[in-house]
Amino acid sequence: MKNFKYSARNTKGEIVSGNIEARDANAVTDILHDRGLIIVSVKEAMGIDWEKLNEINIGGVPMKDKVVFMRQMATMVGAGLPLSRALEIMVQQASNPMFKKVLKEVLDAVQSGKSLSDSFREQEEIFDPVTLNLIEAGEQSGNLETILERLAVELEDSKALGDKLRSAMIYPIIILSVIVAVLLLMMFVLVPSMAEIYGDFGADLPWTTTLLMDMSSFLINYWWAILVILLIIVIGGKYYFSTEKGKRNGDKLVLRIPIVGQIVSRMQLAQFTRVLALLLSSGLSILSALELTAQSLSNQMFRDAVLDAKEEIEKGGALAIPIARSEYFPLLVSSMIAVGEETGEIDAVLAKISQYYKEEVDVATTNMSAVLEPLFLIVMGLAIGFIAIAIYMPMFQLSSVIG
Repeated sequence: MKNFKYSARNTKGEIVSGNIEARDANAVTDILHDRGLIIVSVKEAMGIDWEKLNEINIGGVPMKDKVVFMRQMATMVGAGLPLSRALEIMVQQASNPMFKKVLKEVLDAVQSGKSLSDSFREQEEIFDPVTLNLIEAGEQSGNLETILERLAVELEDSKALGDKLRSAMIYPIIILSVIVAVLLLMMFVLVPSMAEIYGDFGADLPWTTTLLMDMSSFLINYWWAILVILLIIVIGGKYYFSTEKGKRNGDKLVLRIPIVGQIVSRMQLAQFTRVLALLLSSGLSILSALELTAQSLSNQMFRDAVLDAKEEIEKGGALAIPIARSEYFPLLVSSMIAVGEETGEIDAVLAKISQYYKEEVDVATTNMSAVLEPLFLIVMGLAIGFIAIAIYMPMFQLSSVIG
């Protein structure tokens, strides 16, 4: 099959153009005649298709584009614009090539009679199941504008949290990279030079110097073996943690790591309360809301706890009871949920808990950066101090002997 570009006139006399895959130019002519078009030109497409090339977008649709989409769609829907017209405007102003292509396909689906949520479900990994179910709930209840506004806030909060966590890790990662670079430079350049000098003296060396020289020699001679071992560990670890058992064990291990475990726990608690509050306030049943909330959680331990709570509610129990039994949910959460269930305002209570844990995550990420920076500096100082002592101790011994 070959790709052909065509130009033709429709029944209204308007020029239309596009691409068609066909056996040859005669097949293209037959196809266009069947469509009721008057052919102007048919040419075989050659070289690079720049329009297709522009659709290539590594990394998917950025979060900021999704937030802008939600906010602007909410504004236009609230102003009374038809959904198809609002989507047309979004297509025209979309700057991300991939998102522009997706919105075109969504617009075509909406114009053919499909709902907005179903149209987005046909697109791969643009919006998660929670977002799609909320859009569907908004369409069914007639509150699409409100739902889109809430989703914009939710996406902004998620983006802000991720940005804060990344920014908190940047400086410690830079320090760690510098530490590794300095140590490798010493082990590959400085220590071998000093070893050659000390070898000419033929004197007995301190154990620290001998150990350092042996380590340097091992790195220089077997660096390739170290890389192979590290590669095997990375590939094996990636495979293991991709399995169900490995994912569960990995998630459990992460929660036990000092500082990191506290941050992950608070992030999961903030996500649980925020998403559940959003779903319940949008009119979803408690069972559907818990199912979707569990899907939104990245840690398997928290996901299992939420699914267990869902099973107990199906049997007629209250949400606060299984949450209280879980070792991963603090007493504050279960107590507040119990209050919300008694007063009938569980979504409002969950929103307040979510705000509390959002602030807790902010404090924890700031503290993590403050703790890791001096810790890495201490490690760097100890490592460089050990190397310095190992290198210069033989000099002091030689000086005392000569003196």
